[in-house]
Amino acid sequence: MAVSNLLRNIKPITDSDEQLREHLLSFLLIRVILYTLLLGITFLLHTREHHLILPPPALIVLYIFCIYVYSISSALLLRRTLHLRRFGLVQLLSDTVFIALLVYATGCSQSIFPSVFILPIIAGGLILYRIGGLIPAASATILYAIVLTSEYLGLLPSYYDETYYIEVDNFLVGMNIFAVYGLTFFLIALLSGIIATRLRTTEDALSRTELKLDRLLLLYKQIFNDILTGIITVDDQDRITSFNPAAENITGFTAHEVNRRRLNEIFPRISVETQERLVADLQRKDGTLIRVGYSCANLNIPSGTERDNSAISNSKVITLQDISRIEKMEKQMRKAEKMAAIGEMSASIAHDFRNPLAAISGSAQLLAMELEDQAPGERSVKNSLAKIILRESERMSSTITDFLHYARPSTPEPQWFNLRRMAEETVALMTSEDAGTCPIRLDIPDALDIYADRQQLQLALRHLLRNSCYAAKNSPEPVIIQATEMLANGMRGEQVIIDISDQGEGVDPGIVEKAFEPFFTTREDTAGLGLTIVRQIMASHNGTIALIPGPERGCTVRIQFPLPLAIP
Repeated sequence: MAVSNLLRNIKPITDSDEQLREHLLSFLLIRVILYTLLLGITFLLHTREHHLILPPPALIVLYIFCIYVYSISSALLLRRTLHLRRFGLVQLLSDTVFIALLVYATGCSQSIFPSVFILPIIAGGLILYRIGGLIPAASATILYAIVLTSEYLGLLPSYYDETYYIEVDNFLVGMNIFAVYGLTFFLIALLSGIIATRLRTTEDALSRTELKLDRLLLLYKQIFNDILTGIITVDDQDRITSFNPAAENITGFTAHEVNRRRLNEIFPRISVETQERLVADLQRKDGTLIRVGYSCANLNIPSGTERDNSAISNSKVITLQDISRIEKMEKQMRKAEKMAAIGEMSASIAHDFRNPLAAISGSAQLLAMELEDQAPGERSVKNSLAKIILRESERMSSTITDFLHYARPSTPEPQWFNLRRMAEETVALMTSEDAGTCPIRLDIPDALDIYADRQQLQLALRHLLRNSCYAAKNSPEPVIIQATEMLANGMRGEQVIIDISDQGEGVDPGIVEKAFEPFFTTREDTAGLGLTIVRQIMASHNGTIALIPGPERGCTVRIQFPLPLAIP
């Protein structure tokens, strides 16, 4: 276990090649600056009273020159080398050699520069991690031992005789100095490795945290920009600090226009005093009023200073949505539910009315038959009354039938049939009933077959012909039924358009949309359900109906519905 921990501790942790290259280049620059300053300051401040041992100026200049040449050459080589860690170890070991020469030239055991050995040891631990500090420490210890051994053996430069050098004749003194510095070198190597490891771990954790933060910020920004809910944030003075695109679409204002402006200055009806879900009328930039639902909440974000905390604790976030369509849909749904309930009830009532109405109509017919045997004077008055009863009964029966068609629309049962034949039957039926018919002309191809519910489409055609005949009652021109089949890509059976046109008094453009509303009519003899029933029938066939007023007079009602795939 101890061995595995030791191996794990001396295993190098590496940067990327680009990072390591930058670290080594910085180390070369520090080396040049450090040796220049060390020797320059020492030489300039040296006096005889200091008793320092320095080599001749020529040797100092040569020493610095060699360091400059070596460092510059190494920097140039660094850009081309591929083995960066090996290159780094060579530079660290070179530094220990340079320092050993400096210590040897400035007094060996009496030199003031042995502490400079710490530089490559710390640099190795920081640049190459763990093992990178131990190798320079071992090299520094060995080289320092060689320097002290040379001193003990008397292998010293000749200029020592001209300095205040004190000869060492006790071996234990040298061993004591070596032990202190050697232990110091290895201790610094271990500490630098630990510090470098923790620094790298912290950097990795910080990088991961920064990456997560960047992703979180990107996600927040994307949500803030893409969400359909308007988001507005305000500071402690209710000044707008952020305004997302959804808020721009809802209010009509841009973020630049409202930035740092007070909320109540732009939206006076929005209150930030409550955190409940509220509804308000909001005035857009163009002046229109819309209904919005909004809520307000405190924006709790930790900050570094007490002043910032106070300001942020009063910041708020407002979310708002345009609920105009939702309220409109809710009203329509409530209206539809109400109308459905009324329709069911009314349909039941209308159905119950049909039985007594049938009895009344039948009785009136029998009464009219009996009056045929009476005297002409008495018969004319009573017969007129019977005819009134029959006519009004038929009108009420027709109204009740229309109302039942409107209140209880049946599901279409489509089938293929010939449109012209169905139109001819409809015209013949209306003529036989004498229901206010008029001249009707058919402009329908003989071979035009359609796919629809025959009874429902015939009912729709009867309603439309009744309206057209009523509108053209004072016109000698006939009502025209025209049918065409739309072609698409050379195929038949795509869509069918049926136009019912008259040359009557025309339709006021202001009532075109109202004409399809239930119970809307300009006549006194109908309940105003004809066009509504036709629209229901067209909707059940996935079709449409349109009222097209003529340029001067007359009107065209166009129904259009799709057909299945092409037929042969």
